[in-house]
Amino acid sequence: MVNLYSWVKGKPSTSRVYLEDSYVKELDARVLDYVLEKGNKYYVVFDKTIFHPRSGGQPSDTGFVVGEEFEFEVLKALEFGEVIVHYGRLINGSLEKDIVARQLINWNHRYHTMRLHTAGHILDYAVMKTYGRVLNTLDANHGPPESYVVYEAGFLPESRDLPIIEKYANDVVESSKPVKTYWVEPWELTRRTYNAPNLQRLPARDLYRIVEIEGINAIPCTGTHVINTREVGYIKVARVERIENGFKLYYNVL
Repeated sequence: MVNLYSWVKGKPSTSRVYLEDSYVKELDARVLDYVLEKGNKYYVVFDKTIFHPRSGGQPSDTGFVVGEEFEFEVLKALEFGEVIVHYGRLINGSLEKDIVARQLINWNHRYHTMRLHTAGHILDYAVMKTYGRVLNTLDANHGPPESYVVYEAGFLPESRDLPIIEKYANDVVESSKPVKTYWVEPWELTRRTYNAPNLQRLPARDLYRIVEIEGINAIPCTGTHVINTREVGYIKVARVERIENGFKLYYNVL
């Protein structure tokens, strides 16, 4: 069993290209290090990556890395501080340090996730409009097989509320709002964010990445998003469940 916390210690930070451009499908990156887990399964670190790890309610990207002498399937990306570790299987050839290889993301999966994640931010707004206040979120899954957001609340939405939430959400989709990302320092947070849940729970950082749907909300987030709400497609609110301290709202994009 590989102790990944020890293995990544001292490694340089991974440049996360997906934070600057979620639409990059291919990227040349240098192999910094790798370690065998067992059989043909390896952990690999590159100098930069387009593979988003599982974090912030978003599932991990998958795909391939192809070099002159090898082909590697990325099954998941893992976040260890500032280092992104790529776990997968060596299909053929052999890995070598310092060689440059091409990362190829599973674009259909990524783009679906982008649409779902942006839809999640839109639902935050729709829920706020329905109940007259921002509700903090306790958990989320912005990916298949079932997407949901867990809201902290002392009530369960009534069945008649779901079409109202859905309409508010799809009004935003149809209004073709631009979706922008930018970085702010801690002192700028209260000025640059609005209609954002969980601000009081944010960990301390030197910089925060903000995802803003123009006129709707501006939320600290390190996920991948579409650049216009029309790309989301129709947001379908599927059902709601009562949970401890709140409710779980399931949704999809069509």
